[in-house]
Amino acid sequence: MFKKTILLTLLLSSCAHSRPLEVLHWWTAPGETQALKTLQSSLAEHGVQWKNFSIKGEGGNSAMRVLQMRALAGTPPDVAQIKGPDISTWATVGMIKSMDEVVNTKQWSHFLPEVVQQTIHYKGKFMAVPINIHRVNWLWLNKKIFTQLHLSPPQTWDDFFKSADKIKAAGYIALAHGGTVWQDVLLFESMALSMLGPEKYKQAFIEHDKNVLISSEMIQLFKQYKRLHQYTDAGLMAKDWFEATQLLIDDKAAMQFMGDWAKGMFYVAGKKPMQDYLCVDVPESKGYYSYNIDSFVFFNKHSEDKELNDQKIFVNTILSKKFQKEFSRNKGSIPVRTDMDMSTYDVCAQKSYQDFKQDALVPSFTQNIATTSSVQNVVARIISDYFNDPKSTAIQAVQHLYIALKTTN
Repeated sequence: MFKKTILLTLLLSSCAHSRPLEVLHWWTAPGETQALKTLQSSLAEHGVQWKNFSIKGEGGNSAMRVLQMRALAGTPPDVAQIKGPDISTWATVGMIKSMDEVVNTKQWSHFLPEVVQQTIHYKGKFMAVPINIHRVNWLWLNKKIFTQLHLSPPQTWDDFFKSADKIKAAGYIALAHGGTVWQDVLLFESMALSMLGPEKYKQAFIEHDKNVLISSEMIQLFKQYKRLHQYTDAGLMAKDWFEATQLLIDDKAAMQFMGDWAKGMFYVAGKKPMQDYLCVDVPESKGYYSYNIDSFVFFNKHSEDKELNDQKIFVNTILSKKFQKEFSRNKGSIPVRTDMDMSTYDVCAQKSYQDFKQDALVPSFTQNIATTSSVQNVVARIISDYFNDPKSTAIQAVQHLYIALKTTN
């Protein structure tokens, strides 16, 4: 019904295109807005005007709800930040155009990683332009606190909990955690990949394999996950991720599980890796890489030659080496191209770039790369409710998760 309705409203609507490109996105944190300015200024140099349409909150889920409403009303934006399986969902209903209609994509396979190509592909065509690659399973450490307390980066979960106890006893916040639903799930995902390993992670959260979902390993994962709650700060409940990162910057908190968009916050604050903060693997996850790929799509709207030219500039700008270098530095990500010179990047970016080439790659379900946003929302609520309910048991959470995923299949 949704597909039929959305197609009908699109056909009946008046889709006259205004001169600026209206771009929907959810990059509203200080580090993200700095990166966004890089894109806006790069486009402006080529005469492309930007009409900002930013939606804050829930790691992009709020933006997706607003986008659906706009599409149903027949007034979608010109450009939207859409990623993962959601790209195919929008392509299926015929609302977004192929990049092949805008630029020659024949060379893309020469410099885009295979997993990136797969993510933006639909029925043999590229349906989105990728802008960067984020690593999701990072652990960020405040170096000053770790040095003061004579602590080493935790290699195992036992190391982590021992360090967290010492940090908490010293009067610091051990784990900076914003406490919103998607942040709760990112915390879970980081631990899940570590404890289950890449194969069982995929079997559980992509294939929805019953044997893994209701296994003793999954129950143990949920039990250990809840142990993290005691190290968070009640004052951060319902706060955004960058507010939690700010506590590391201000030397008030010692650790944070977050994707490398957090590095954009450190960069804006003038903090330097290895000097002010450390970027390390999540305990017991060396060799595992959970990835997120940001991308943009163009909606099928009546376009004059000038608008088509603007779209071409948009795509070519994003994929240019010059832009990739500057944008990734501000965003905290790594370039989406495989032919970049990484020698001038910081040590965290260099590590991420190398790990991406050699580690076991798994798509992040927190970031809607492993599954659609509708399925992700169901999973997220169960995980977050369990994390924040002292009375909820691991067995109950596992049962709820299995039933929910079985229903969505």
